Amino acid sequence: MSKLNLKLLGPCLVAIALDAMGFGLVYPMMSAIFGDPHSGVISGHIDAHWRNFYLGLGYGIYPFFMFFGSSLMGELSDGFGRRKIMLLCVLGLSVSYFLMALGALLPSLALLLIGRGLSGLMAGCQGIAQAAIADMSTPENKAYNMSIMSMAFSAGVIIGPVLGGVASDRTILAGFNYGTPFLIVGALALLCGIWTWKSYRDVTLPPGQAKVDLMLPVRIVCEAALHKEVAFLSVVFFLMQVGYGLYLQTIMLLLQSVYHYTSAGLGLFSGVIGIFFVVGLMVIVRLMLRVWRVVDIAKAGLLVAGIGQVLSALFPQETLLWVLGALIGCFDMVAYTTMYTAFSDAVAPERQGWALGVAGSVMAIAWVVTGLLTNLLPLVGERGLLLIGGSSFLCSFLLMQAYGRYRQMAAAQAA
Repeated sequence: MSKLNLKLLGPCLVAIALDAMGFGLVYPMMSAIFGDPHSGVISGHIDAHWRNFYLGLGYGIYPFFMFFGSSLMGELSDGFGRRKIMLLCVLGLSVSYFLMALGALLPSLALLLIGRGLSGLMAGCQGIAQAAIADMSTPENKAYNMSIMSMAFSAGVIIGPVLGGVASDRTILAGFNYGTPFLIVGALALLCGIWTWKSYRDVTLPPGQAKVDLMLPVRIVCEAALHKEVAFLSVVFFLMQVGYGLYLQTIMLLLQSVYHYTSAGLGLFSGVIGIFFVVGLMVIVRLMLRVWRVVDIAKAGLLVAGIGQVLSALFPQETLLWVLGALIGCFDMVAYTTMYTAFSDAVAPERQGWALGVAGSVMAIAWVVTGLLTNLLPLVGERGLLLIGGSSFLCSFLLMQAYGRYRQMAAAQAA
């Protein structure tokens, strides 16, 4: 049995958990902050159109900077070593969360948005930590190390939203406020940075230089348009991510406006989705792989998640929303995992990194678009946005069905 080397792996695992935690924490928090007229971040008397604009900006600024930051930090880590750039990312995350805390406490919309953008720029933290774990793994312990990495990610996905919701709810403890969760995650990131600085060392000597290319993600997407299968999968993945992005953003607003959920309720709802993310990743995908092909599993995930989202819009009863939230979380992760596998299967072994980079860039673009779509709230309402997101999911299912037929025909011709 493999033994966990906590001194080397520990900082990387915490960095992965923090990255996942921060993502899950922010969405219920942003809904609560911008939906509360007493938060002070924006005036309680501001026009609904501008309120939705700033909410969409709060959602969209993170993936916009992540689009450029992930590839930039990956390049820098290849050139200057995992340790230096992971330190930069973790400490940058710490600063970003302290800025968001100040934005919530002062209050200051500018600081909140600057912090949110900086956290997107530093989002390469998880990829670098994963690469560092791969660097230090041997053929004998690689599978074990990767499973521990998945557990760290899963823990962050579950803990983040619950921590954000509970630690910001004044009805639970008088000292809690909207800045508390950001302060906690900022402090944890700072401690992770100290641990990384003291304990982690690169296992290979980096060349000490890197070519910084800010336009790399743009070129990656342009190159993808020239590859027939990758281009098709990119459209499918884009529609899927728009669908889920609209669900995650809008369901919080629906629970808040219709059922008057506090930040604690929103956090607990997101935590349940996180739990079923893990169920989808660790259980459902593995069971389905025994009997189905990757493309068929992706189709099933897209179909179930899409139907669940449409039902959430048509029948927004509270108990049913919780059941459907669990179902959507589970099968979104089923589709997400197998879509990445489909990208990998569509290219030669030497192009794996490029294909997965395309998937990451497409996801970032999709989440920017979902932030912009929040401006449709005054026209269609929460249920209308949920229907748009569910329709996007179902369109991705139909396209994936066409892709599956294309793959079958190509295989038959090759045979």
